[in-house]
Amino acid sequence: MKIETYARKLNRLRQVANHVDAHLGQPLSLDDLAQIAHLSRFHFERVFTDYSGETPLARVRRLRLELARRRIERGLDCSMLELAFDSGYGSAEAFSRAFSAHHGQPPSRIHRRAQAEPAVRIEHLHDVAIQYLPFRGRLGAGIPPFDELRAHAMLAGIAREQRKGWCVQLAGDMNDPASEVELQAALQSDLLGRAVPGLAQGYLPSGPYAVLRLQGGFATPPRAELARRVAAETGHAVLAGAPLLRRFNNSTYLPADFERCFDLYVPLVPWREAASR
Repeated sequence: MKIETYARKLNRLRQVANHVDAHLGQPLSLDDLAQIAHLSRFHFERVFTDYSGETPLARVRRLRLELARRRIERGLDCSMLELAFDSGYGSAEAFSRAFSAHHGQPPSRIHRRAQAEPAVRIEHLHDVAIQYLPFRGRLGAGIPPFDELRAHAMLAGIAREQRKGWCVQLAGDMNDPASEVELQAALQSDLLGRAVPGLAQGYLPSGPYAVLRLQGGFATPPRAELARRVAAETGHAVLAGAPLLRRFNNSTYLPADFERCFDLYVPLVPWREAASR
């Protein structure tokens, strides 16, 4: 199968996932989801499961229960029956059983939790080899270079646990889908174990970084805000104009937007340069 064909299939699966995320509170059938993917029900379920690591309807159930937990932790004013109906269950009892099976404890044991700012740590990257696809253009509503990157890796037989993804943001604003960006969609070479056909060889930009773990979507704080926060918490200055790096931490390729988790690497002025000022 050609890389372009496989990447388009992965993009269709992402469209299905986006549809599920936007309609979690509504009925979702396997037939309807297969129609969005333009695949037969049998073929869709098999391809989706191979790619994401869970069946389509298992993903629906998991996300509804994850969202219910987040609503409880945030102290949102809703009854157990409302949570049950919104999660696709006909009674509070059925919802409580499913919630306990998934989370290991009933809803009544979940406590409100304050949203904490992600901590900032310092990390030095040196000679981290990558294999990557270069991209220049508008990302739009999707992430086409990463679908193509994964198509290369999957068709080369690279196992899921070896496909650790990075993004090297060279130019542009990835927070704005209409902005033209330049980036490298990358995989970490030492985990791959061999060269993947169609990918370029390179290295992550070496040097010191302030690292923040962010959750929920792909958006990052503006650079000016990052610079202020990094200076306040670490005493280091951000290196203006240098690439931002993202290291993706989700175990599946189709996380819901509220589940997305990545480490943002903010380049710092080299310590020896900062010390000489």
